Amino acid sequence: MLMAADDRLTRSASETERETATTRAGDVDRALELLADADRLRLQAAELLGPLADSDLAQWLGYVSMERLVAHQTGSRNTVARGIMRVARFLEKHPVSAAALREGRLSWAHAEALAHAAAGDRSGRFTEHEEQLLNAAEGASPEEFDRLVHAWRSRVDAELDAADAERSWRTRSLTMQLAFDGSSLGRFRLDPVATEIVAAALESPPDPITTLPEPRTLAQRRADALVDLCQSSNSTSAEIKTAVDVVVDIETLAGADTVTVQRLRRELASGGPISGPGLDRLMCDASFRTLVTDGPRTVLAYNRATPDIPPALRRAVRIRDRNCTFAGCDRPHRWCDLHHIVPRSRGGPTTIENLTLLCRFHHTTVHEGGWQLTRAPDGTIRVNSP
Repeated sequence: MLMAADDRLTRSASETERETATTRAGDVDRALELLADADRLRLQAAELLGPLADSDLAQWLGYVSMERLVAHQTGSRNTVARGIMRVARFLEKHPVSAAALREGRLSWAHAEALAHAAAGDRSGRFTEHEEQLLNAAEGASPEEFDRLVHAWRSRVDAELDAADAERSWRTRSLTMQLAFDGSSLGRFRLDPVATEIVAAALESPPDPITTLPEPRTLAQRRADALVDLCQSSNSTSAEIKTAVDVVVDIETLAGADTVTVQRLRRELASGGPISGPGLDRLMCDASFRTLVTDGPRTVLAYNRATPDIPPALRRAVRIRDRNCTFAGCDRPHRWCDLHHIVPRSRGGPTTIENLTLLCRFHHTTVHEGGWQLTRAPDGTIRVNSP
């Protein structure tokens, strides 16, 4: 009787899951229909705006250009408005491409790529090759078509190609903005050669599905690879880690219950705050100096850099472990930190028995994620979840 009831419950759960999946699939289909409608509406708007693009209407209405009119009246970004008007001008001058877009042979993304090509065409050969480009667009993803259009531009206009290369080099940049918690948000722009170099340097195979905890995403693997590269570059030698300055207020250090907000200070010298587990992670494998303050102006102590792990001991641990010892990970020793199984902050010694290799991802997982490592009697590392 109980088994029959269990079977009914199992079937009921399966039916519910199927119904939910069917509903969600219907939602996806409807969303795709709406996105296709958005492309059609964009086309209609562009065809209406095309004849007005270079008229005096915008100035008559109080705007410096049709781009600004569209951006202001629709609440769009300037870049979006510029893209719409670029396509509008393009379709006005190239009825063959306009017909292809109207017939569904082109997507809006394809039309944007063609509009870019036509706008920069000083050779006058776009119209001559327009049909070939339209044929190339069919079946090509927007990304593939962007590459085809760029290759076409390079072929028909060597001067424009050189100008593009010079501009991409001149506009290279990398910006970082610190967040209140010490993390950072950034963006960068690189020329094609630099992009290839950086992409190759950050390439890494996916984590094994057996790794603990969940495997990293591609973006997370690239972020970790970038930090690994910088850490390796900043090291004074292959065997010595860079010294780190840590600033701590005496009341924060003492863990006083009545500490004032102004005295809550535990941060890196660069100004970024650091958590207790993060500080423990730094102490594992870095020579660090501590500046102890009493309020914002008074320095109580600034000690010498703590002894780093001796090179001979570092080499011994690397030879013994060879790679990250976290369960399921095989990252080689050159990308790993030495981790104190019993943390330095709790009196853990810097001995070969208390040291093991952890890649930065799993090192952070242990300290900030609450995972625990222990060394078994046979010398292997055991991993315990939080």
